[in-house]
Amino acid sequence: MLTLYVLAGFATVLSLLAFVISREATRIVTVAGLVLAGLFCVVGWGQTVEAFGGLYRFDTLARGLTLVAILGGLWALLLGPAKKFEYPLLLLFAVTGMHIMASSPNLVVLLIALEVFSLPLYVLATWQRDEKGFEAGLKYFLLGALGAAIFLYGIALYFGATGSFTAGSSGSGPLYIAGLFLIMAAFAFKTAMVPFQWWSPDVYQGSPTVVTLFMATAVKAAAFAAMLRIFTPEGLEAWGVGMAVLIALSTLFGNLGALNQTEAKRLFAYSSIANAGYLGLGLLGPTGQATVPFYLLTYGLATGLIFAVLSMLSNQDVPLERLRGLWYRKPLLGGAMGLGILSVLGLPPLAGFWAKYLVFQEAARAGFYGLVVLALVTSAIGAYYYLKTFFLIFSKPTPVQEAEDREAEAALAQFGSSEAPGIPVAAAPMGLTQGLMAPAARMGAPALGLLLAAMGLLGLLSVLPGLGLRAFSAGLTPAVAALSITAPKSGSTLTAGSQALQGTGRPGESLELFDNGNLLGTVTVGPDGKWSFPLPASAQAPGAHTFEARQPGQTRGERVEVEFLRPSGPSFTGLQDGATVAATGFTLQGTAQPGQVLEVFEDGASLGRVTADANGQWSLNVPPPSGGTRVYEVRPEGAASGARISLVVPEAQAGAICSQSFALSNLQAGGTVSRPFRFGGVGSASSYTVLVRRGDRIIGRKEIPLSAACGWSYFSDPGPGEVTYEVRETGKLETEPPLATITLKVQ
Repeated sequence: MLTLYVLAGFATVLSLLAFVISREATRIVTVAGLVLAGLFCVVGWGQTVEAFGGLYRFDTLARGLTLVAILGGLWALLLGPAKKFEYPLLLLFAVTGMHIMASSPNLVVLLIALEVFSLPLYVLATWQRDEKGFEAGLKYFLLGALGAAIFLYGIALYFGATGSFTAGSSGSGPLYIAGLFLIMAAFAFKTAMVPFQWWSPDVYQGSPTVVTLFMATAVKAAAFAAMLRIFTPEGLEAWGVGMAVLIALSTLFGNLGALNQTEAKRLFAYSSIANAGYLGLGLLGPTGQATVPFYLLTYGLATGLIFAVLSMLSNQDVPLERLRGLWYRKPLLGGAMGLGILSVLGLPPLAGFWAKYLVFQEAARAGFYGLVVLALVTSAIGAYYYLKTFFLIFSKPTPVQEAEDREAEAALAQFGSSEAPGIPVAAAPMGLTQGLMAPAARMGAPALGLLLAAMGLLGLLSVLPGLGLRAFSAGLTPAVAALSITAPKSGSTLTAGSQALQGTGRPGESLELFDNGNLLGTVTVGPDGKWSFPLPASAQAPGAHTFEARQPGQTRGERVEVEFLRPSGPSFTGLQDGATVAATGFTLQGTAQPGQVLEVFEDGASLGRVTADANGQWSLNVPPPSGGTRVYEVRPEGAASGARISLVVPEAQAGAICSQSFALSNLQAGGTVSRPFRFGGVGSASSYTVLVRRGDRIIGRKEIPLSAACGWSYFSDPGPGEVTYEVRETGKLETEPPLATITLKVQ
């Protein structure tokens, strides 16, 4: 909260004070405000602060990317012009908007934040009052306005599909997908992803170099912060294909377009397009909220070094030839730019390499292997122009470059640090061209200090990349963990039995489970982020099975492929040992040899015999059992023992209203049964009477009260032979037709 108050407060107060204090004082106070806001980002790192009814969420993601935006603002302030007090104020308002965008999960607030930081950038892009500056500002304004309109339309469709303005809300259907795609297109404008990148090279070249630095670092941080909140892994099925297309086009066009550039700012504009594509890879994975900010930090430091050096060479165009021999002419600038170029290239072991490795890994974990291969190929293409520029810096300077340096220093001494050429080309002293006039920054102590600090931090992240990644991972909940199936392992061979699917997901979310494309059922992830689902007999039939876990609305999820072998003996499936079952009765399932006759027992009492079907599956309904732990056993016919499973039956609660129709759970068809045995079912009468006959002779009768679970059960242990059981409501005449008649051959 203090970061927001500091940024907004300083911006508001300085808007009034700037009229009465000096321009240098305005710059100093602005720098102080940004530094103070950055300190408040670090204080409480890993903690989440929410305010304004959830419209403001200051978590690790917001803290980290606000720091990147502040870093870009400080760079632009210390290196940029100060002849007009509006310049630091515009930067401060832009950083404030970026902080709000990084810290809000509400789409309406994001739209406001987008405009808050975009409007100052439109003005800053035209800071150089020349033809290229006007062209840059006009293109940026028109395409930025179009992007905002598309964003607003996307928000409307998103709200219509989800009923919420909250980023990351679940939804489905064409309206939801259309809304996401429009929002994606709006952010593609801001991040210069193909095919919405056409403004980028001209705006980068036409804007003052320090403004280009600010655009290349801070704007991407704000935009990707919002994208991380909107495009969550849970909705990957809806937006993943669209993002993959943007990534593929951006990495290809950005790197290929940079190959024939002869001006440094345009070259790195195309590099920025390619890096937007690489950043998009991080959105696809389950832990993008840590890896994307890490990439943005390393990219911001490296790109900041590059543009900081360019700004110290010229406020306008910087032909690549101007960089020849920079290491020999100005070693600090040459070394800083060389380090930045190698890091953006992703050369190991620099921080840029680790950043690329992490986002590539995110895409691979999401199954986008083709994109990873394409990213690797385009990175190799990019190495050509990066290394070409790098070797240019470390090549021997020519007399022409040395003369240009002397002329530029003379111009700087005569005209000072300026944000505009100010003098027509024809009147330029010593034959200076516009590309050499008035560098945007003197190499003063603050600028050099920031340059050295950035080099040091980039070096630290190169040596200890885990330090940065752990920092951005702080405070993230286990919900970020990927949806997965942890058991059984893909490729394993199993024997049918008490097998279960197990995995991880977001606590509390509901998952749909499939077997060979057929829905098995749903499961809810527990508070520890784990879930388990016992496999029914149909899912353990001999042969190959592809099990899949999906979030609702997805058409593809996490998969494992296993092979089930036919068991050598009968077994139970669908229930695991120690599971709790319903007191009103349940169904036992299992596998056996096709056509095999089996007998199922409960605590030694037979529940009946079943025959395994052609697929080797069997099932038997269990009448309402007594509460407690019951042991069930399935044996081949005539065998003395078989597979066992213990199940827990809860005690039924008294007071239930029984309205079920009478139904017999087991032994409906009669047949052969071992003694003793049990049969039963459910009903709504207060009690039932069982009449026992052997032939025409009545050998017994018993009244059975209905249990609290609305069930009844009869235990019998007669002598061998054929016995008939008739079940009636208590009080009915024995001459009336019974509710059920069971004829059994007792062995």
